[in-house]
Amino acid sequence: MKKLVTLLLSVSMSIAAIGQTVSDRDSLSFPDSLAILQELASELDSVPMVFMDQSVISYEDISDNPLYYKLFMPIVLYRSAVADAITPVESFDKDYDDDLLPLDSVPEVVDMTLARMIDETLVRLYLEHPELVKMTEQELMGVPGIIPISDDLARGIELRPQITSVRRPGKEDLLDFDRKKQRYWKTFGNFQCKYTQSYYSENWYKGGESNHSILGQINLEANYAKKQTTFDNKLELKLGYYTTEINGEKAFRTNDDLIRFTSKYGLKAWESWYYSAQFQGYTQFMPVFDTKVTTKLKSKFFAPAYGNISIGLDYKPKFKNKNITLSVQLSPFSYNCRYVSVDSIATNFGIDQGERFKYTMGSRFDGNIKWKFFEDLTWTCKAQFYSSFESVEANIENTIDYKLSKYLSLQFFCHWRFDDSVKRKNDKEGNLMGYDQFKEFLTLNFNYAW
Repeated sequence: MKKLVTLLLSVSMSIAAIGQTVSDRDSLSFPDSLAILQELASELDSVPMVFMDQSVISYEDISDNPLYYKLFMPIVLYRSAVADAITPVESFDKDYDDDLLPLDSVPEVVDMTLARMIDETLVRLYLEHPELVKMTEQELMGVPGIIPISDDLARGIELRPQITSVRRPGKEDLLDFDRKKQRYWKTFGNFQCKYTQSYYSENWYKGGESNHSILGQINLEANYAKKQTTFDNKLELKLGYYTTEINGEKAFRTNDDLIRFTSKYGLKAWESWYYSAQFQGYTQFMPVFDTKVTTKLKSKFFAPAYGNISIGLDYKPKFKNKNITLSVQLSPFSYNCRYVSVDSIATNFGIDQGERFKYTMGSRFDGNIKWKFFEDLTWTCKAQFYSSFESVEANIENTIDYKLSKYLSLQFFCHWRFDDSVKRKNDKEGNLMGYDQFKEFLTLNFNYAW
């Protein structure tokens, strides 16, 4: 051990001496590393070895030679070092450690000679101080991420007790990085503003009423998806007005009014099926009065208000065509309720006289499809069917949106509704109408999404 320490200290002193004379030379010179290595290798008396002639190697050949890495890293038991150190020179025909370090830039003769002498030095270290060997060559090649580096630098000298580490990005690090980047929540917002103006002269042969109409709509979505769990939330706000004439005076009437919130939780069952639980509630913003009797209230905020809780299965298939999304929810257990805050109009919404609240139990079906036919043409359909086995409530909403530019679009919207839990109404001529209800809009929209 003392001999080894002495020799290594001699190496350090030789390098320092050479460094002091660098400024006096026209070109940079290097220590006689081969001579030092030969001196170290000559100590291996217990192993028969044949040394190569050093005359073929000059100082320039070994300058900054990458083969030295074996001596200045944690001691590793290299299989090639043991095999080649006891192999005659004549049979030397192997490239050294091609897997560990590319040596294309090192001259072939220097590569063979210097590598052999380094291997002879390592063999002596293996024999006399096996306790300094940190790992085998196979273990080194299988290190996944963290390589501890001690300060003895393969010299067996405890210069400092401190141990540092160098971290290489491994597979686990890349996965953690991807997890940090991945966002489980996705949010979406869309604002639309629709305006329509029409004018009729007083002597228009068919008659008519000049009016202006405006409709604003906001859609907000926050959807969560992680592994087997989904949580979808959507808030829809609509409010529109149009001008009309009542008793010779201009007045504003609502043409669309909606507050609707839908929240659905899903837990994957198998393939494209999810166990699901959904809540939906909707009402309106503004009061609406009768067109003939302006003081007669027809509806207002929370008069009525609808609520539904459904439990069942949600089918969400994945199509090869990425422009199609579909969700079909089958809920055999569904709780449906309605509330009217004004007693005088409660019976208009199927609630018994003197009551404000009514609930039923039944089954529900919900279907949502969005199909982007072309880059600028999209069809969206929402279908809902509920049955309490005594009455039926159904809604189908279709929207066709044609994009004219980034902020402008032409939109057609139609809403069909069926509800036989309420009393049928009379038309203008006094005839009894059916349970079907229908509404449609064709508008030019200003759009802004975020």
